Amino acid sequence: METFYINPQGIKVIREKKPSGVNEGFEVFVLGQEEWDRVPPILSAQIQGSDWLEGLRAREAGEMEKKIRQGSLHFRPHFDRLNTNVHYACFRDIDEHKKERPIRFFLTTNIFVMLGWNGITLEHLTEWAQCGTLTTPLDLACALGLRVLRHHQKQFELMEDQVDILEEKILFSPMPRQLKHIIALHRTILVLKRSLNAHQSVFERFKNIQKSQYGDLQGELILEMTQASLSIHQTHEMIESLREAYQAAVDNRANEIMKVLTLVATIILPITLLTGFFGMNFEYMPFLHHTYGMAVFYGSSACIFLVVMFYFWKKKWLH
Repeated sequence: METFYINPQGIKVIREKKPSGVNEGFEVFVLGQEEWDRVPPILSAQIQGSDWLEGLRAREAGEMEKKIRQGSLHFRPHFDRLNTNVHYACFRDIDEHKKERPIRFFLTTNIFVMLGWNGITLEHLTEWAQCGTLTTPLDLACALGLRVLRHHQKQFELMEDQVDILEEKILFSPMPRQLKHIIALHRTILVLKRSLNAHQSVFERFKNIQKSQYGDLQGELILEMTQASLSIHQTHEMIESLREAYQAAVDNRANEIMKVLTLVATIILPITLLTGFFGMNFEYMPFLHHTYGMAVFYGSSACIFLVVMFYFWKKKWLH
C-alpha cells in the first residue's frame, strides 16, 4: 500500500503518518487490485457492519467472472453510497491500445482509496496536485473521470478517421468486406455509447457529494461529459450514414449491372426474333433458297443493331 498527502501546494509521500502542521488537504491510499482487505481502518470504521467490504468484493468478482464467461471485459461503470460520507465508484477506462480496465476507488470528505493504479501513475497525481486543483477527494475523482472521458473522446476521433477512409473507399468501389467493417464500427460505437451513458449516471451522483471549495473540476467534468455525449452522437450518426452510403453504392452498382443487361437483351431481341423466324422448319420461306439469303439475314441483323444503338444514344440511355 502506498500513501500520499495532497493539498493545494502539491503532493507528499507519507512514510509513517500525516504531515504535522497541515490543516487542509486529504490522504490518498493506493492499494493493490486484490488488496480489498487492506482498506484503511478509518474508512471501515465509518460503515456499520463487518461484512460490507466482503460483499462488495464478491459482487465485483462475480461481475468480472460473468464478463469473462461471456467473452467480454466491458466493465460497467457504477456508483454506490455506502453511507452518508463513504462512497464507492468504478470507472471504465480505455487506453490507446483499446485495452480496458476498471478504476475502482472509495472516497470520503478527507480520504481517497484507489484499488490499483490501473494506468494512473504517480506522475499523473503529481501533475494534478501541482496545478492546485486537487483540494478534496471529490476533485481527484473528477480528475480521474476527466481522464476516462478524454480516452473515450480519443476513441471517437479514431473511429471518425476510419469512417472517413471507409467512406471514400465505398464511393469508389463498394465491396462485401466493407459492410463487415461498418458492422464492427457500429458494434464498437454502441459499446462506447453504453459506457458513456453509465459514466454520466455516475457523474450525476457526484452532485450529491460535498462540492470543492477552491476548484471547479466537477463543473469541468460535466462540461466534458456533455461534449463527449455530443461527439458520440455525431460519430454514431456518421456510422449510420456510412451504412446508408454503402447500401446506396451497392444499389447503384446493381442498377448499372441491370442497365447493361437490359440494354444487351433489348439489342439482341430483334435479332433473336429473326433467328427464330428463319429457324422454323418450313419448306417455303423468304431467302431460304436465295444465293444471298445469308448475307441479307446478317445485314438485316446489323441494321437493326445499329438502329437500336442510335435510338439509345439519342435517348442518352448509354451514358
